[in-house]
Amino acid sequence: MSILPDGIAIRKGVIDDCEEVLRLVKELAEYENLLSQVRLTLDQFREDGFGDNPYFQLLVVEKRSSSDSGTGEEKAKLIGHALYFKKYSTFEGRSIYLEDIYVAPAFRKQGIGFALFKNLAEVAVYENCVRIDFCVLSWNKMAIDFYERLGAVNITKRENWHCFGILDEEIRKLASC
Repeated sequence: MSILPDGIAIRKGVIDDCEEVLRLVKELAEYENLLSQVRLTLDQFREDGFGDNPYFQLLVVEKRSSSDSGTGEEKAKLIGHALYFKKYSTFEGRSIYLEDIYVAPAFRKQGIGFALFKNLAEVAVYENCVRIDFCVLSWNKMAIDFYERLGAVNITKRENWHCFGILDEEIRKLASC
């Protein structure tokens, strides 16, 4: 059971969250030394997640605090997210691929990452998924240790799989052959 700190909640992401989630994506990319690779625009992100044919789903972590205006209204700020989508294993069946999980540094080690994974596991159980797949950079020991505490296994070590990708320019070359 996970108990989140006061004022923090996890909920399904909505289109109005896209600007803040894109900010979090850039924070993550900066941490991973990959900020120069982020080409995604806000309009594209909105369309891809909330258009007629959504490519991903979001869980967001929201921190609520009292407004400074004295009205008693609460302000909300996103401090984390999990971006995922459905995939399929021809060996095992339904799966989820977790593209990003991120909690802002000031809010780490408070159970929020665990709670995000717990929520994602609940989605996977509801959808009858047999696995949640994700990648982690080899140098990110803190994340690797965290994932292993959750019960994640290193598929590369266990099954000797290596992940490959065909990138934008090569996709276009291949398509035009």
